[in-house]
Amino acid sequence: MRSYIKLYGPSIERGLRALDSLMERLDRSFEYGDIVAHIISVVEPSIDLKTGKHVGKGRVEIGEYDYVIEWKQRPTKEQIFALIRRIDEALLYTGCRYSIVTKE
Repeated sequence: MRSYIKLYGPSIERGLRALDSLMERLDRSFEYGDIVAHIISVVEPSIDLKTGKHVGKGRVEIGEYDYVIEWKQRPTKEQIFALIRRIDEALLYTGCRYSIVTKE
C-alpha cells in the first residue's frame, strides 16, 4: 500500500524537503528491540520507531501527487493516524498544507 500526499503552497519545495527529512528520521533503527524503542520514544517523543518499522520509503512523485510513502505491510488505522501526526509535525513550519490518500 502507499500513502499519496498532495502539497499546497506557498513553499512546496520546503514541504518536500521536510517530508524527506521525516522519512530519514523514521528510518532510524536500534538493534536492541522493542523495549529500547519504547524507552527512546518516551525520552525523545520526536523519534517514532513504531511507525518507522511499518513505513518503507518515501519519494518525490511527478504527477497528480507530490510525495509517495510506501508501506511495508498493510497499515492499520492507528498506523495511518500516527503517520499523519508525523506529517503534521514535519510540515508545521513550512507553510504547506496537504491532503493524503492511502490506497493500494
